[in-house]
Amino acid sequence: MAQAQAVQNVPKGSGDGSMTTGNPANPTDWSVGWHPLFWGCGLIMLANVFFWYWNYAFMFTAGLNSASAEFTMYYWTLFWGELIVLGVFSGVWLGWLIRNGRAIEGQECSPAEETRRIAILWSLIGATSLAIYLMASFWPNWDGSWHQTMVRDTAFTPTHIPMFYFFFPLSVILAVGTYIYGRFHIPALYGKDKGFPWSFFLLISACVLECMAVAANEWGHSLWISEEIFSVPFHWPFVIYGWLAAGMFAVWGETLVRMFEVEKTEEDANPEASLESPLAAD
Repeated sequence: MAQAQAVQNVPKGSGDGSMTTGNPANPTDWSVGWHPLFWGCGLIMLANVFFWYWNYAFMFTAGLNSASAEFTMYYWTLFWGELIVLGVFSGVWLGWLIRNGRAIEGQECSPAEETRRIAILWSLIGATSLAIYLMASFWPNWDGSWHQTMVRDTAFTPTHIPMFYFFFPLSVILAVGTYIYGRFHIPALYGKDKGFPWSFFLLISACVLECMAVAANEWGHSLWISEEIFSVPFHWPFVIYGWLAAGMFAVWGETLVRMFEVEKTEEDANPEASLESPLAAD
């Protein structure tokens, strides 16, 4: 394909669009376009395993009474630590994305570079999907079994603290950051002249709705139905959240179509290269 051949002469670039010299590499190589997927998912899973082992170590000895000194030591400390970590991460990462995005705004990029940026966007969507899975499947199941067994004394329980106050806001941060990356790095799809895309509107709305539904959920369990029955009306917004989260598939779909457009544009610009075989080029 024309794009694959043209890539051979394109140097590797950084996430801010700047190009640096080095060994030629395909923009979709694992070490070029997909490294944010491994780093992002690895860090998310590391955090999940940490919370997992933390709860197994302390939830039955320090997590049964939110007014106890043990709960303050092991779970209020965890709660404030989560907020600090997320606050620092969101400020640094979102600020970096905006600063570097403004630096490259309006600059032209090669087809290979745009392909690399789409791979990075897919990586960010993959990390966001993992965070959404953990916050909407793994932790709610653990949370439901905890409440059916131990009931709840406040909204701050050993299962709520990692789920509500870490993974829920983390999904919002990742979804917003992914859009900001696309807004500046893939202007053909997400530039300011294109308006706000429905795909990201659905995805970000899903994450925000999940955070808002927490308040209704805790109100319902405190004043209405204390039993953790998954079909109660104040759980219904979680279904809507699942529908909205399907916006991530729209992001993959529209960027996939864009990759075909990039390929077609390059073939039209280099018809000889598209017909030349690799053996003939050698």
